[in-house]
Amino acid sequence: MGTSRLARRLLAVCLSLLAGGAGASSHREAPLISNDPAADGTDMYAWKQGGNLVLVANYYPIGIPYGGPNYYLFDDNVLYEIQIDQTGDGAPDIRYQFRFRTQLRQSALPTVSNTAGYNAYKDSFLYAFAGVKSATSPEILRSQTYTLTRVSGGGGQQQVIVRDAPVAPNNVGRLTTPAYPQTDGTTALDPITQSAIQNGSGSASAYKVFVGPRDDPFFVNLSKTFDFLNYNGQPNRDDLAGLNILSLVIEVPLTEFNSPHLGIWTTSSRPKVTTRRADGNVDASGAWVQVSRLGNPLINEVIVPTKFKDFFNASKPQNDLKTPAIVAIVTNPELPQLLQAKGFIPLAPPPPRTDLVNIFTRNTNGASTGEMLHIDTSKATAFPNGRQLTDDVTDIALQAAGGAFFTTFADGGPATLPDGGTFAAAAANLSDGVAANDVPFLTVFPYLAPPHSGDPTP
Repeated sequence: MGTSRLARRLLAVCLSLLAGGAGASSHREAPLISNDPAADGTDMYAWKQGGNLVLVANYYPIGIPYGGPNYYLFDDNVLYEIQIDQTGDGAPDIRYQFRFRTQLRQSALPTVSNTAGYNAYKDSFLYAFAGVKSATSPEILRSQTYTLTRVSGGGGQQQVIVRDAPVAPNNVGRLTTPAYPQTDGTTALDPITQSAIQNGSGSASAYKVFVGPRDDPFFVNLSKTFDFLNYNGQPNRDDLAGLNILSLVIEVPLTEFNSPHLGIWTTSSRPKVTTRRADGNVDASGAWVQVSRLGNPLINEVIVPTKFKDFFNASKPQNDLKTPAIVAIVTNPELPQLLQAKGFIPLAPPPPRTDLVNIFTRNTNGASTGEMLHIDTSKATAFPNGRQLTDDVTDIALQAAGGAFFTTFADGGPATLPDGGTFAAAAANLSDGVAANDVPFLTVFPYLAPPHSGDPTP
């Protein structure tokens, strides 16, 4: 096999795998997006649930539950999308588009005075007034709604799935949002979450949709990972424990797709032109420009060097194989070398890593495509075939990067270490030391645990 052909085949593979090697899945992964958290995609999940497919796209990383007074909201000037390739060409055939609208309400206090547009007491600094019992409670003073549209076909056929549906509010605390769980660990469906679950309209009536804050489901030893892989055997912690994210959750029938082989990724886009006015308002205009992209975990965060990170966030899967810089980066990845330098493995598997081709390259109609989260819905879901909330992608990827499936050298000879051992045996125990989320997941839609409280019950 020629070097250029092998490089093309390895691109999707290495990006998918090695980016999963360490760190938070895609939290604050690039210079530009780190300054734009509302548009920052953190994780993409896709798994088979009976005869349905569940899609979860998470945004707004490192959400501190008590981060008031504005807390964390989706942005009205961002186009959020979950994109699906079902033909194997790397381009989206189906796009689920979310657009948001934010409104301010007045508080329940009586009017005292109304001067220069300011209604004393009713125009509140609070995010919500006490006593929120549902996603549509009038006590939510800064409320959001969204419209979800399915776009498909070459002509961009549009179908509105839900229109002006409520976004679940943040879990402010025991006085403001008492209908949310105020202690972690509950697996019951609370009233606020239940009220935010929507069914699709018309022919999409089998859809279920939820939008709002949830517990961040990704679990990882974040601090030690970025401290030069400081996996020193000491007690490890889930550094995302107790933090929230904003979730887009859709459950759709598998009959919506004409192939069991799906490539899935999420993107966010902003208008090309932003104008900041002297009165504090912002005008946005022009075509959409993609600012965040996420399929498999950790690609941009760990594998792509800093000088290319913003470029990767703006790029599209169908162009991955045409990008010499990305091909060069992934055909000789850095992570195995770091694992060897730290003494976690005796020897990094030498490039080219053809072992990864059999694990991660998606071949549909005989073609390799760009980086996405791939799933074959005819088989059970387990990363890298899709991604469940419970999948320990960090350990899986560390072991694969270290050589768990490296059995043959480039010349065809059996891959053995100088001492006669195998790469697979040497990589078998690679781990970040965190094996599960800090709180249990729900067994019913929307599956992610409820958001942590900003002021829980003492």
